[in-house]
Amino acid sequence: MIKTLPLNSRAKTTTLKQPRELFSYARDIDGEYVYDDESVQSAISYYYLPDSAVDSRLDLQSGYSKFKKIPEEQNVADFTSYLTAIQKHEESSGEKVQGDIVTFRGVMTKILALPFNINEPFDLNIVPFDGQLFMNVDVNIETNRREQREAELRNNNPPDKYEYLKKCEFSGYKFETIATLPRPWADCSRSEIEKRPKKMVNNYEQHLSVIKTGIGNVKLVLAGEIDCVWDYLPDDNKHTLDHYVELKTSRIIETNGNVVTFEKKLFKTWCQCFLMGVRYIIYGFRDDDLCLRNVEVFKTDEVPLLIKNNPLTAESKNKVNCVGALKWYGAVLEWLNTEIDKNDTSKSYRLSYDPGSKSFSLLELMSDDNQRLRNGEILTKEFKKWREGLV
Repeated sequence: MIKTLPLNSRAKTTTLKQPRELFSYARDIDGEYVYDDESVQSAISYYYLPDSAVDSRLDLQSGYSKFKKIPEEQNVADFTSYLTAIQKHEESSGEKVQGDIVTFRGVMTKILALPFNINEPFDLNIVPFDGQLFMNVDVNIETNRREQREAELRNNNPPDKYEYLKKCEFSGYKFETIATLPRPWADCSRSEIEKRPKKMVNNYEQHLSVIKTGIGNVKLVLAGEIDCVWDYLPDDNKHTLDHYVELKTSRIIETNGNVVTFEKKLFKTWCQCFLMGVRYIIYGFRDDDLCLRNVEVFKTDEVPLLIKNNPLTAESKNKVNCVGALKWYGAVLEWLNTEIDKNDTSKSYRLSYDPGSKSFSLLELMSDDNQRLRNGEILTKEFKKWREGLV
């Protein structure tokens, strides 16, 4: 049976629970996930990019040929490592991680951004277990879509244009490399600071924060990648999120059309940061030669007003409205929390958005897909055994 939620659905309240970090885990340079405190802390970077470096027009395509890029099939939202991190935290703390929905920040970003991002389809799988809904993208469908997009990009562009577009993608990782340090500035040597433009770029290493948050009556546990720290990490974890930064790159803004395009980018970045409680967004702006021309810092809580007051999109038919997106987000989570029995371990579901029909639907999955999700793709035997032992 398929159940649908109209796209104009809005919750009556957007009351938010202040995000709080529960714990962190990381992926190292070899693609292995690590959970011990020392390894996890060594995986976090610190922002440092003085104006003098920006003025030197750093080359954001330098090192492209030596890019250590993780294979696409490994660069997915790995739910197994997430569950392992939760289990290790519960073993250490002696307490079950509480929340109605357990998922990745990227999954919730898809839902939050949907009212103003209506051309991108998605398929999310949901497995009820132990009083919680475990949710992730459908890995097979997502992989097929990614491969299709890559094929279209390659086939629809001449080789030199395709190569340029891949360098644009690389420039984001390059910006992260030249804008961050492995430790606070005062603890780094001059050599570490000055040789960053020549440092090998990789997208293996990740620092992932797991936070507790919510909207309305729905409690959430979200995991999301943290790019770096703005200044320092406080000793307690009550205000850790206030010191985190999201790093992005974009083409320099030269025309009104560029402003409109950037607003859409900034909205999606706001969605990412707002959900996690990340306080700062830093954009590196590059020119057509992929040289860094400017850096701008945004505070996440100021972005909705910046978008609202943008005169160039004031009369837009589908003007971005962050409050409207939040009300939709709240409505979706209330709907899922009501429609799905979190203790019914016999069923699994797929939440889908189809841009062709503009339909947002919830479908109960048949036995084969249900077993696939419950036996490895989302839930693992180890995690189920651990949680069943807590009862």
